[in-house]
Amino acid sequence: MPLNAVLILVLLIGTPLVMMVQLWRQHQLTVELEEKGVHAWAEVVGTRTSWLNAKYRIVEYVFPLPDGSLVHGEFKQSRGGFWSRGTVEGEQIELHYLPDNPHRHQRVGTEVGLLAVLSLGFGTVVFMSLAIIVMMNAPSKKAPAPHGSTPSSRLRTYDEPPPRGKGRVTGPLNRNEDY
Repeated sequence: MPLNAVLILVLLIGTPLVMMVQLWRQHQLTVELEEKGVHAWAEVVGTRTSWLNAKYRIVEYVFPLPDGSLVHGEFKQSRGGFWSRGTVEGEQIELHYLPDNPHRHQRVGTEVGLLAVLSLGFGTVVFMSLAIIVMMNAPSKKAPAPHGSTPSSRLRTYDEPPPRGKGRVTGPLNRNEDY
């Protein structure tokens, strides 16, 4: 399989599948937090610009557990436009966490519902189906066509005898004209 085909398969099929798995895991965390999550308030301790994309800021926060230990977390936030207000240091953030694993937590308002998972799943299936159909119908590389027409009826191999038809004239030439 050529490298181009492998790359296209990874981009058009692998990437949507990875996104789908990540969204499904977020939905599972949302369901788990609804069942046995504990409410907490976190404090923003710092913000920095994302080194990968300057349009985003990384907001760092920390929240205390009942035993007094602290759990650190961070999330990406769009820098926004003129009217949007970003998160600032000292601000409180509401979240839910799992008591047996507090590193698995989620901010209130960022829950992933089943409708979002199903919608993205349907869109992913349609997208991958179209990608597969396009790839299957893509023209394959063929040898270039020769320039001009090939006189195939007049071609012969060297082993063939010459055609029998009008032979050479061997008699005297008919000359009606004088020089």
